[in-house]
Amino acid sequence: MTGATTSTGIPGVVCITGMHRSGTSLLAGLLEQCGLDLGDPEALLPPGQDNPRGYWEHRAIKELDDELLGRLGGTWDQPPVLDDGWATAPGLDDLRQRASETLGSVFGSTGRRRIVGFKDPRASLLLPFWQTVAPITATVAVIRDPREVARSLEARNALPPPQSALLWLRYLAAAIHDAPNLLLVTHRSLFDDLDPTLRTICRHLALAEPSAATLAGAARLVDPSLRHHSAPTGHEARDNPLVALAHLVFGDGDVDLHRLDPLLVDAIRRGWLRPPPDTLLLDHARARMVQMEATMRARRRRAMARAAAASESSSASSTVAVDERSAVDSDPASTTVR
Repeated sequence: MTGATTSTGIPGVVCITGMHRSGTSLLAGLLEQCGLDLGDPEALLPPGQDNPRGYWEHRAIKELDDELLGRLGGTWDQPPVLDDGWATAPGLDDLRQRASETLGSVFGSTGRRRIVGFKDPRASLLLPFWQTVAPITATVAVIRDPREVARSLEARNALPPPQSALLWLRYLAAAIHDAPNLLLVTHRSLFDDLDPTLRTICRHLALAEPSAATLAGAARLVDPSLRHHSAPTGHEARDNPLVALAHLVFGDGDVDLHRLDPLLVDAIRRGWLRPPPDTLLLDHARARMVQMEATMRARRRRAMARAAAASESSSASSTVAVDERSAVDSDPASTTVR
């Protein structure tokens, strides 16, 4: 196939993406209410503790994206370097074919609805690959305050804030550079201005104007109690250069990568800028190793104590047997007459 676009039989696909913990699942559920065809509901990931309302994410697409990142040498939270042109490499043709088959399986006949789409935060990084599989007609990326994202990832994945901040910047820069027909939507607007936000997104995706009943149904999906991890204030918000960069770009919702030098943005987008190793994580790893070594030493001491006790018991038994034999040998009444 040599990196050529694969024919899926699907005229076009829209993509919902954005940094992890930014509200992409919520937006996917809302757009499904508005008529976006997300494919077979039975193939969606089940709800989880961190997303009790559901991920609205197809397992096969998510797993393929994880495999693609792994093939390229990374993961969603440690993305690989992705220089321009990576997506058309012939070495990815087998995954390209699987992706084509996956889309065909997920959506089947496109006659059910006019607009089909999928959601995956990883697509922020991997859209160039998916564009070699099917036409991506429009993209919506959800943008959440990077400080809130950092707090959420710290709670769920124990990621340090500098790593989360750089991931936030990387996902954003990649989406803005690679996503066709991109609309940025803030996480905050899904809670504070839902109706006009959904109308704007529907127009962008060529979906029908949502009716009052549709908007009311969508509003029932928005649960303010699930809006955790508010942004810190003061020095805590900018106590690291990477955190400060993400905060500068976010601009209280007025997102603008042009606030950074273009060379810096390009280095972030391609994955050439990385945070230093987190000393806290290293300290935790060292502490676990010390604890494991202490546990092993304690086990060895207990094993040695049991062995010593068994040896003493065996020695004591042997001594008793020898004493008994000596007593028998010295007893005249027990002498055998031959």
